[in-house]
Amino acid sequence: MLPLLTTTCTAFHAPATAVHAGSCVPPARHAAAICSSTGSAGPLIRSAFLSLIAGQSAFALAAEVPSLFSSSPDIFGTLFDAGFLFYSGRLLAGQAGLVGGDEALAEKLAGLDCTCTLSIGREPGTWMPKEWGSSGARLSLPLQLRFSEETADLGFPGEESMTGRTARQLCCPGGGSFVGQAGTVRVEPTGGAWSVKPTRQPGVGELRFFLDFPTEAARNDVTLPAGRVFFSGTCVDPELAQALGPTPGDVFVAPGSGVRLFGEGGVTTKRTDARNLYGALGETFLILGRFSLGPPPPPQASEDETPQQRAARERAEDEARGRAV
Repeated sequence: MLPLLTTTCTAFHAPATAVHAGSCVPPARHAAAICSSTGSAGPLIRSAFLSLIAGQSAFALAAEVPSLFSSSPDIFGTLFDAGFLFYSGRLLAGQAGLVGGDEALAEKLAGLDCTCTLSIGREPGTWMPKEWGSSGARLSLPLQLRFSEETADLGFPGEESMTGRTARQLCCPGGGSFVGQAGTVRVEPTGGAWSVKPTRQPGVGELRFFLDFPTEAARNDVTLPAGRVFFSGTCVDPELAQALGPTPGDVFVAPGSGVRLFGEGGVTTKRTDARNLYGALGETFLILGRFSLGPPPPPQASEDETPQQRAARERAEDEARGRAV
């Protein structure tokens, strides 16, 4: 039986060269900017650790499988090693880019423009320090996002919480702002990526994306830390959504594609330190708050707007609100 054990601690609310978030750059350059933000040898050590587990499990199975046909089969040991081989092999395949996400749903979401409003503050179950957000204050930050169809290579081993190294570019044109103690605070992410992870239910996917924040932003005792911030939500294929009928809760319907996005999701950040051997023992996520998705702001009318321009603007407003045109 395999003598090694590994532990992965997660806390989900079931995320160098800088690239300006306002422009979707060519995939190679964008991927290089995304990769430069990781900077820890822990994930590579974890990959080596998983490879060792897979190798030892395969070696043990070579002796255990034939014993199943003998008078003293090692059933428990065989199941144990087969489980570890499957687990480590699946993660390594994702890190190598051999396992992708739900491309059918991702294709329908590609090109989506929306407003993502962050609500950062203390949430039940978070592992943030006790003093963080203890006052009950919230940091609300609206951002305009574009889920680009361009591919982004996150490099090896990629992001385990998404789909390994394969993802698509996420653009945040213009950044966003909130009002702090000293006035308006500008926040400009330097880039991001997104993907749709498949689930056990066909037509339902986990929308995962992240943004890289170059500097920390603070409001009272709540901080949005510098570095990579992860977002996790749920999306439903329009055909399945139509069969399910009305869905309770806050739901945003993507204009054009009809993909149903549940309006709220979790916001997390990674904790990578000596407690998890800097990522070698798995990814540890700390809950920062939640986010909501909605339509982008409608185009503003100009004084010299023609009737044709007004009609086009009103159609765009209808689509942004999810109404049929």
